[in-house]
Amino acid sequence: MGLLNRLVVGSAPLLPRFFIGRIAARYVAGDSLDDGLALVAHLNGQGFAGTLDILGEEVQETDATLRFRNTYLEALDGIANSGADCNVSLKLSALGLRIDPELCWNNLALILDRAREFDNFVRFDMEDSSITQATLDMCRRAREFYPQCGTVLQAYLHRTLDDARNLAGSGSNVRLCKGAYVEPGKIAYQGYQEVRDNFMATARQLLEQGSYPCFATHDLWLIEQCETLVAELGVAPDRYEFQALSGVPVEATLDRLVAAGHRVRYYIPFGPEWYAYSLRRMRENPAIWRHTVRAIFSRSRHRRR
Repeated sequence: MGLLNRLVVGSAPLLPRFFIGRIAARYVAGDSLDDGLALVAHLNGQGFAGTLDILGEEVQETDATLRFRNTYLEALDGIANSGADCNVSLKLSALGLRIDPELCWNNLALILDRAREFDNFVRFDMEDSSITQATLDMCRRAREFYPQCGTVLQAYLHRTLDDARNLAGSGSNVRLCKGAYVEPGKIAYQGYQEVRDNFMATARQLLEQGSYPCFATHDLWLIEQCETLVAELGVAPDRYEFQALSGVPVEATLDRLVAAGHRVRYYIPFGPEWYAYSLRRMRENPAIWRHTVRAIFSRSRHRRR
């Protein structure tokens, strides 16, 4: 990490709240479900699908997990009522995974029941390595209860290729990303190209075993490699998709993917906990400050203004 980026990481909590809010405005749809649904509708009109994510994780109190559960129930209702091309993505720690796995399951089962009513899909986000196995175990349990759900694999972990093989099966749906948490070298690749290479090896594994992979990356080289891979394997466009975080400045590439017939889905965070989320994004990716300054002076048709 360069000196300037280290300064950004160290000073982020000291920055004025309005500046952090400017960052949030690029990456977060707003405080409310209505804000999230409005951005989904805007993106649907341009050919993109959506995934709504309610900000919040690492919940320590049972009552807080119930609030997150209820908000996801409302989100599924809102998606159905609006007719949006959209699903939901959640962090199991927000539903109580670190408190008690059974508490988490009881909350999750209600969300899956609501998703079943509307024939919608539920994604389980992957968090840091301390709960990787617990998340995969919960995903397997959930798929027996309601098959239209799936999880995430992080390409920087050594275990990821084996996890991809173990997730094989009818209806398997996996988001593949590089990974954002800081992990030690004994369990995670540290080299930039090492992570890329493992991403592509896992992408190939998922495609060849018949899973539905979601290539969640803003790395233009990886996007091009995934395009080449699906063409090489002759995979139909309805058997995979590309995904991107709302606000990351790769709009021209995403437009090109849609025009070429690929399915592209935007990951759209929303909720009142935008401040903590934005600080975490800055710690994970200090280059965000440059994107934010650029956003002040530019407009994107992918964002509502």
